[in-house]
Amino acid sequence: PPWRTSWPGSSFDLELWLLPPSSPPLASAAPLLPAAMGNIDSCIPGEDSSPVTLERLEWAVRQMDSKEVLACLQAGIDVNTPIDRQGHTVMDLFQVEHQQMLKQCQTGRGRSKDATKIMMDMEEAAGDVLQILRSFGARQAGREACLRRST
Repeated sequence: PPWRTSWPGSSFDLELWLLPPSSPPLASAAPLLPAAMGNIDSCIPGEDSSPVTLERLEWAVRQMDSKEVLACLQAGIDVNTPIDRQGHTVMDLFQVEHQQMLKQCQTGRGRSKDATKIMMDMEEAAGDVLQILRSFGARQAGREACLRRST
């Protein structure tokens, strides 16, 4: 039949793609499809396959994304690794971002009820991130980091 075709040099039958999903060949080949396709995991939406790096941890702290911070730290990123030439750590970054967040809440416009809810949500997110950082032993860089000059 015309739907049973193979590519030259390949053992992959096109029939698996042209038959309805209820047909027996497709049902029996379901476990083999990801292996036949190769890099299927990079095409699945919602799955993040980017490498876990210090920059990714830094971004997560800037966003106050507790799930991403936890994922980075559980993947083995050292929480006290310097993030810049001056030796600042993600705890220093957290403090700066938290301060900016509070300033943003103070200058917010709108109804008092909405501003309060936004501030409470932001504080909750910051508290979650702080708790995770502390549980992994995060420390401030200290005064010497502020005095170092970039080279």
